[in-house]
Amino acid sequence: MFRTPAVAASAAFATSAALLLAGCAGPGPAAPPAPAERPAPERWQSEADSGTLASWALLADPELQALLQRAEAANRDLVQAALRIEQARTQAGLGALRLTPSAGLNLGANRALDPPAPLPASTTRSYGASLGVAYEADLWGRLAALRSADAAQLRAAETDLRAARLLLRQRVAESYWQLAAAREQGALAQQQLQLNRELLAATRLRVREGQLLPIEIDRAAATLQQAEVRLADLQADGAQQRLQLALLLDEAPPGPQLQQPRLPGTVPGTVPGTVPGAEPGTLPTPWRIDADPATVLERRPDVQRARAQVDAALARSQAAEAQRYPGLSFSASLGTGGTAVRDWLSNPVAALAGNLVVPLIDWRRLDLQRDAARTELELAALNLRETVARALVEIETALIDGQRLQQQLAANATRLREAQAAESVAALRLEVGAIARADFLQAQNARLEAEQGRLQLQLRAWLNRGQLARALALT
Repeated sequence: MFRTPAVAASAAFATSAALLLAGCAGPGPAAPPAPAERPAPERWQSEADSGTLASWALLADPELQALLQRAEAANRDLVQAALRIEQARTQAGLGALRLTPSAGLNLGANRALDPPAPLPASTTRSYGASLGVAYEADLWGRLAALRSADAAQLRAAETDLRAARLLLRQRVAESYWQLAAAREQGALAQQQLQLNRELLAATRLRVREGQLLPIEIDRAAATLQQAEVRLADLQADGAQQRLQLALLLDEAPPGPQLQQPRLPGTVPGTVPGTVPGAEPGTLPTPWRIDADPATVLERRPDVQRARAQVDAALARSQAAEAQRYPGLSFSASLGTGGTAVRDWLSNPVAALAGNLVVPLIDWRRLDLQRDAARTELELAALNLRETVARALVEIETALIDGQRLQQQLAANATRLREAQAAESVAALRLEVGAIARADFLQAQNARLEAEQGRLQLQLRAWLNRGQLARALALT
């Protein structure tokens, strides 16, 4: 027959005491106020009034798009971010188990020697089994708050993956564009090197003829040395960018074999390949942002992570506050045993108990835990405000840099047209014998120098667009 111990009466008393304390305690712990957020401005200060709608599709040609897909499939940073999401999801699953009953099963076997030596010994065996269930009542929402904190940490881990993907796209695009620019500038540098060699030979001849001072030979040699150094630097930059791509794509050095890396065109902001033969130095089309500042901030991973950290800190603060109130848990067990199987059904024991924990002595530790949780909440709120402010400054800075590059490209376009015109005039004067070949070589070198500046400005314009695309969280 079942034997119910006096613990059941204790459970009833504990339940009554908990209800009494709940009535004395009032409505329960009040949640700390959510941190106030600084409102975002209504519009961008440095955005162009008209232009092409900002999009990643305007930045990637087919070869770059293929590189981006390979990088997203193989990059180790993305794999690590995905594993951290799984880790956070597992932790959230473990935390959710706090709200469900826990069960345990125990099995045991004993063997005793009776009577003891030196009398003849006989073996006695007994077996036992017990099943127990325990449950903690979430009277003040502490367990629910801890589950909310775990869910917020999971959201933060998910934003880390999105941030890593945006950063990867920017880094791959930057390495690809720098490799393309090094290739195109290297071709110009090779021409400049050949021109400077011819110019040095012509200068030596004119010095021997008495038309120039000997110091001009040193100047021409220094110019030739600068051309050699520039070509070597461009070749080294290209090799380094290939190594960087190999690292991003998780490939072995020297890196991916690219067919013909190139800057997407002379007009950033247009679809690559749609402006063949465009005038060198054409101004880039301004970007028009597709959303207001508040919408852009909401989709940025760093802002989302900061918001999730605030939610997690707020939930932990609520849990720390709720821990200062009485806790109630229940347990039930059913056990049986005996020396034979028939004894198992004849000697079962059932127990039901309630446990009421009232923090009367440990209040100092609980107060310190509550204060620490509130401090964590304040820090998370300040970090959110700082993240929002930095995001706004980052976007506005990229827009300002884009406008400055447009002005510089406009000035370079004027310089390039003048250099081309001067080269044409020098070619005509060379044909009629009005100038020496060295003067014509100098005009050619000036035009190549202007083209070098154009390519450098175009590279900076595309790097600016890549930075702006990541700042706007474009996908």
